[in-house]
Amino acid sequence: MKKIILPAIFAFLYIVFIFLYIFTVLVSTTPIILKVLIGGLLFATAPLMVYVFIQRYKELKKEEKDDFSQY
Repeated sequence: MKKIILPAIFAFLYIVFIFLYIFTVLVSTTPIILKVLIGGLLFATAPLMVYVFIQRYKELKKEEKDDFSQY
């Protein structure tokens, strides 16, 4: 279970960073179309990070089961 802590921290920090960046872009004085484009692209990457985290979690769980079967 210790192996999952670091990927969880990175996933959480990534998502927090993306939302902070989106907030920064939205309050800046750039054209609205650029704000929407950048904000949308960044917001779309957050679910992908969650998906990758879930896949990694499943892999780690499978490895733990395989390790137990060796003993």
